[in-house]
Amino acid sequence: MGLVILGGMVVTPGGVVAGGLRVDGGVLREIGPDVTAAPGDQVVDAGGCHVLPGGVDPHCHVMADPAAASQAAAMGGTTTILSFSSPEHGEGPSSALRRARDVVAGGASAVDVGLHAACYGPDELLEDEVAELVALGADALKVFLAYPELGIMASGLGLYRAMRFAARAGLRVQVHCEDGELIEALVEEAAAAGRRSLRTFAEVRPAVAEELAVARALAFAALTGADCYLPHLSTGGALEAVRALRAAAGATAGGGDAGGGRAAPTGGRVTAEACIHHVVLDEGAYGTPAGEDWLVAPPLRSASDVAAVGAALADGTVDTVGSDHSQDPTAVDLRISSSAGSCYGIAGIGARLPVLLTWGAGAGVPIERLVQLLSSGPADAFGYPSKGRLEPGSDGDVVVWDASERSVLDPVTGPDGSERSRSAGWSPYAGWELAGRVRFVCARGVPLVVEGAWVGPGDGGQLIEPSRST
Repeated sequence: MGLVILGGMVVTPGGVVAGGLRVDGGVLREIGPDVTAAPGDQVVDAGGCHVLPGGVDPHCHVMADPAAASQAAAMGGTTTILSFSSPEHGEGPSSALRRARDVVAGGASAVDVGLHAACYGPDELLEDEVAELVALGADALKVFLAYPELGIMASGLGLYRAMRFAARAGLRVQVHCEDGELIEALVEEAAAAGRRSLRTFAEVRPAVAEELAVARALAFAALTGADCYLPHLSTGGALEAVRALRAAAGATAGGGDAGGGRAAPTGGRVTAEACIHHVVLDEGAYGTPAGEDWLVAPPLRSASDVAAVGAALADGTVDTVGSDHSQDPTAVDLRISSSAGSCYGIAGIGARLPVLLTWGAGAGVPIERLVQLLSSGPADAFGYPSKGRLEPGSDGDVVVWDASERSVLDPVTGPDGSERSRSAGWSPYAGWELAGRVRFVCARGVPLVVEGAWVGPGDGGQLIEPSRST
């Protein structure tokens, strides 16, 4: 039985096409004004709605409970999640990746999952292990320039080796860009002064800490030839560094190339990511009663930085938008914690797509550009050519978005599958008003969400691996 969606405005890589589409055998077969239903087809009426490719979330941490997170993702229109493998204490990246592969392949997810390897001991990383990560299907390797208190911060030697080894193996490197040494100095200073508050958490992670680390990551990438992915960029200065690098390479403003990101003057491609909370919230949230719900690293920034992120989404400087969804938040450093149970990490996997579409409608950003940020950009960045686009041959991952009907993010049915000492449906975005509604979601042609209700299987997601040709 085929799936046919009729009467919508289909957002394709070539523009918006009035008509419909057909999915057979899990694959999108046909798009256009002449698509019709055959006897036995399942028909979805998308009259007056946009028909979008399923969202691809490039940045999430869901291995604590992929079942809950994946269902929450699909409720918000995301049909592919790219998750970090989340090593346990003392566990190497290849061991963690194997464990995560087994979980996903065992049917733990409702949507397709690709895996990023995370390295918590980069100074001990060996080249053979990077090659093993490639063989195991990792789409990237992440290292951290922050968190000395957690014991995972890379030294210059560790960053250089990780990038050099990854460049040789053809593996993209993600770099968490905050200067951990500067942050540590500011934490010690704040602790000595007795400063313990939500605002202190943000103050010890200033914009300059991010900008220093971005400059360092870009310099190391140019030196080693590594493809570099910069997650959760949140400051105007960090984004300007990406613009300047691309200008030096003669790149033009606009979306990423076919492999994600754009070339640096030397080295590989550079891809820039923003996260949804840095698009729609500023540091003023820390002064509200719900301020602790928005603790994240990097923290929420100034209004001018938020405006800079928005401009970078619109002009093509940013290639992808992630959620940084975290089901297992990290305890705030006790030296500056305002309470014993204070933790950081935001739940946003289900909110990402509808919140960005709402922001884009208000900011006047074309829906084609929003689809690049939400779907095709992330798919391109990590080498998944069948994901994130509506064109014949792509996987049949489809969302029907009705922009004519306002809705509210529901804390129970909805968005995030996060625990954080609350029910599994809790989300900090609960109650947000949206300029639209997700009416229908399918993955590989299998309906998952119909009119806000879950109708799909909870174990239909597949473990996916990147195409190395990109």
